[in-house]
Amino acid sequence: MTQDLSLFNKFTKQFTDRELSDVHRVGRNFYQAEERLWEIKNGVTRDIYSLGLFLGEEKMGFSPSPALIELISKFPDAQSKKVFINKKSEWLFLCGRNILSESIAKNPHLLSEGLVLVQNEQDENLGYGLFKREDTLIIKHVLDKGRYLRIDEKGRDKRQGGHSSKNSGKGKFHD
Repeated sequence: MTQDLSLFNKFTKQFTDRELSDVHRVGRNFYQAEERLWEIKNGVTRDIYSLGLFLGEEKMGFSPSPALIELISKFPDAQSKKVFINKKSEWLFLCGRNILSESIAKNPHLLSEGLVLVQNEQDENLGYGLFKREDTLIIKHVLDKGRYLRIDEKGRDKRQGGHSSKNSGKGKFHD
């Protein structure tokens, strides 16, 4: 059975030409799992809830996980998509806030548009954002590692007063 990974691959190609190995799709979810785990899964007659490292899901487009963004940030060709922010902005970004241009500590490739990997000054990935020009150049927050701390047991973002995260559009990649 051939798995449709086109939405997943379309997202990752925005940061790297490298293909992730051992990516599998289970329903609308994408996982990275060694082949031996996949073989075990095929021998199980019950529905599988999770398998390996969760990379994201198809939900109104592709919605990556913070783990996928972390993996992508380690690829050598993804270095050209990195923007480094100062310590104060690091915390704000992890709380879901946008980044103002004065908070950018280093922009080695002089990026000013498109999706970017947001790193702290120690080159640790914090998430990703989208460069926008409003009154000034900002990086709009899309997804960060603090997301898991902000969602309740039903997957709703606590910052949005219980509104479903699927309605917010945050962390989504659309065609």
